[in-house]
Amino acid sequence: MWLDFFLCFFLGPLGVHKFKERKIGMGILYLFTFGLFGIGWIFDTIRYLLAAIKGEKLETRNESESLNVLLPDGTLPIVVTTSLILQVDEKCHYSRSATKVVTKNKVVGYTGGSAGLSIRIAKGMSYRIGASKGAPIRRNVQETYPGTLSITNKRIVFTSSSNNSFDKKISGLSAIVPYKNGFDLQFGSKTYSLETNDTERIFQIISHIINET
Repeated sequence: MWLDFFLCFFLGPLGVHKFKERKIGMGILYLFTFGLFGIGWIFDTIRYLLAAIKGEKLETRNESESLNVLLPDGTLPIVVTTSLILQVDEKCHYSRSATKVVTKNKVVGYTGGSAGLSIRIAKGMSYRIGASKGAPIRRNVQETYPGTLSITNKRIVFTSSSNNSFDKKISGLSAIVPYKNGFDLQFGSKTYSLETNDTERIFQIISHIINET
């Protein structure tokens, strides 16, 4: 398991781990694109690392069993969507529901406070002195925002009824980091976390678009 991780980490850009998995086509693609321009290599390295930490062995599938998002002519399917305004020469290849996850550091309580002293002034009236809230307790809290994730040959767009939408050019994508039931999209110093059960499909679509650009 750790051997597979180190093999992917050091030789992943050359597609050696893909050849080992008997995925010859992907191995050749990795070899000539330096691991799908680094994105595929990073994705696989993290996948092997998580499997090694958990003590699990990744199941290898033949290429005929792997998810294929391409049409018989080698192109991506075109999705008709009314929620996205397309630019000139822009085609939508994916549009499904997803959930954006935002982590915020919030005050969830107080500790070390004092109730103070209550002095009765008249019937039904009192005055409290010496009360204090104490030190705030802060924690990272995750907030979720449902919406629609759309991927075109030019952009990655997340639309939501809340103020948590984003519209980014694929050319500005730095990395895709997968995790359980979702992934992170990194654009420069900005990272967007999304939950979805379509991680592999989305990864292949974006990889194909980048490879064809």
